[in-house]
Amino acid sequence: MKKILFFMLVFMFCISINPIFSKEEKYPEHVCKEIYSAIGTFLELADKEWKQKNGEKALFYSQAAANYSTIYETVCRKNNP
Repeated sequence: MKKILFFMLVFMFCISINPIFSKEEKYPEHVCKEIYSAIGTFLELADKEWKQKNGEKALFYSQAAANYSTIYETVCRKNNP
């Protein structure tokens, strides 16, 4: 579990720092696919935790999905109208 969270934090850091050093506003398609996939993963994890009556973890995962959705809408929707 800790490895998954660490990976996600590193991934978020890499995604957030990319626009700082890049003049291009759009993310590459492969990155957008990974973000989209992560949204689905977080939603599945949130659903699993809700079913197990673990509200704190479910809220954590659903918030992560919402954050990734915001990122996707901001930087990927331009790539895939």
